Amino acid sequence: MKHEQKKYYIALNMICGLGQVLIKRLFERFSSAKGVFEASIALLITVPGVSERIAGDIKNILTTDVFNKEIQDINTEGIQVLCPDDVLYPALLKEIYDPPLVLYLKGDLSLLSKITVSIVGCRRASFNGLGLSARIAEALSIRGICVVSGLARGIDTAAHKGALKQSGGTIAVLGSGLKCVYPRENKYLFDEISRKGIVMSEFPLNTTPHSGNFPRRNRIISGLSLGVVVVEAAQRSGSLITANLALSQNREVFAMPGAANSVNAKGTNKLIKEGAKLVENVEDIIEELNVSAYIQDIGPKTDEGTVALRCDLKAEAMKLLESLSSEPMHIDSLVKMSSLSASCVYKNLLDLQLKGIIREVEGKRFIKKEG
Repeated sequence: MKHEQKKYYIALNMICGLGQVLIKRLFERFSSAKGVFEASIALLITVPGVSERIAGDIKNILTTDVFNKEIQDINTEGIQVLCPDDVLYPALLKEIYDPPLVLYLKGDLSLLSKITVSIVGCRRASFNGLGLSARIAEALSIRGICVVSGLARGIDTAAHKGALKQSGGTIAVLGSGLKCVYPRENKYLFDEISRKGIVMSEFPLNTTPHSGNFPRRNRIISGLSLGVVVVEAAQRSGSLITANLALSQNREVFAMPGAANSVNAKGTNKLIKEGAKLVENVEDIIEELNVSAYIQDIGPKTDEGTVALRCDLKAEAMKLLESLSSEPMHIDSLVKMSSLSASCVYKNLLDLQLKGIIREVEGKRFIKKEG
């Protein structure tokens, strides 16, 4: 490893039961990570909360096989390690109450200096939710904004895939170690992100996924970002935990509204009632975060003041747009009138929504926006 000091951070991060509070107390008493390891057991146990077992683990871990294997894997697997005093350690993450002591990363570290927005949502997402997540991510990425999410099934997966289509990049934060990819079916996505984006974890490399790991992961997802967009969430959802963490970290929270009878909209609608910013298109996010001056200029503005995507509307989208007016039209009617498949109609309607040209009203009906 390049910096000898990092091995002490890695070792502390591997000790079971040594949380952020105790680590802060140890640093206050012994000035540095190295100083902690130079202290005797007798001195270590004078720190409130440090038991004889923890003190013994501190004294012994540097010589254990598991620690030596960790260092070996870091070097052979091409993994970067960042600690809070590193220049590349994300500035926004350093601001939170309990920044990770260690970040394991694989990928393009230049993305850490980009504007970042998180997209989260439920694992059992609807077809509509998956499409919205992917298109929001792609629309952010084409503007040079890096999309952060948690590599989970559903909304997270769609967000990563959407972001990878453009140049902004994506960061996947894991609730396990980098050598224990979860869920397993996303191993191919993990590999693609490690080449084109960043995969990240605070957990030692061989840490298996555990329910207690995911709230810790969520604080990193929100902590890395200027704002968190919740696309779909049930009333009791991990995405709402991320939203609450974002609020506690003074981040902006955005939510996509949904039908009142939709289980996956109960959480997002609740967030909007409680003050989250309602999102209809990507411009709502950019304007609220006040980052217009820092994003890539990708083309002229429309009459409504929303930035048009780089390419013109596809023929299918134009066909649907010509069928719409200020009078609501049900999606089934659009399928019949256009002679397009239902999935094609869905895809193009979502695209038109994100471009701010149309909007959905109650009951899967759509209207063309005025202007």
